[in-house]
Amino acid sequence: MIWNDDILFIHAPKTAGMSMTTMLTEGLEGKVYVTGHETTETRGDLTLIPGKRHETLAQAVDVLKSYGRSLSDFKAIFSVMREPYRLEISRYNYLRLNHPWDQGHAQTIALESDFKGYLRDSPFFGYSPPRLDLFYHIDNTIPENAIFLKHEFLNQDIVDHVLPFLKPGVKLPRENVTGDSVYEKYYDDEAEELCYRRHRWFFDKGFYRRRKRRAEEESIVQLAGESVIRSKVVPLLRRRWRLFRFRMGNGQPRDLENQH
Repeated sequence: MIWNDDILFIHAPKTAGMSMTTMLTEGLEGKVYVTGHETTETRGDLTLIPGKRHETLAQAVDVLKSYGRSLSDFKAIFSVMREPYRLEISRYNYLRLNHPWDQGHAQTIALESDFKGYLRDSPFFGYSPPRLDLFYHIDNTIPENAIFLKHEFLNQDIVDHVLPFLKPGVKLPRENVTGDSVYEKYYDDEAEELCYRRHRWFFDKGFYRRRKRRAEEESIVQLAGESVIRSKVVPLLRRRWRLFRFRMGNGQPRDLENQH
């Protein structure tokens, strides 16, 4: 987590947090505090302090107390939110790089299992099932000054919400978006359901739509459209065809519906 007098940044895992950290430590005005270090170290206006780096919102409250701050003191609390489908693809492939500093149960599962096995069994930063939602609320209450930046539109959201708090000329993070073609490679209905169960808060609260439900809705719309065509357009064409045959034929309209 990072803060200065005006803003607090909650570093949720796998949401471009390191890029955000670089931007904020270089761009924030005044004294800046950053957790995630073994000892306290001051470098000019930057103070590095012990902590997890990935403090949940409730854990951030405890850290801030020792500095005489509370969540409501800040003009804005920023965190980045990422579509769970893309987040899990990214984390699965990252763990499979087999970095020695990532050794643990989650990495072992990613190395030894297919993607569905990973979704079924892998913990997420100590939580099984994952509780990534804890970085965005406390007891299901979202602070009034919280602003969630979407990973999928990160630079634009930074310009719209964060830039007013930064020094001029700050370099924005490089966007890295997993495309829909990659989604199709990893997800079928079973994998989609597993991902939903791991991150249901983000879907149930409306931050992201389920892909499965979206496909079902599109199918319903398509069927509804076909029904309209059958009920309105086809009878109209039949009536016009009968009139055409009547004028061009022997003067007697033909019942096309009963022809075989």
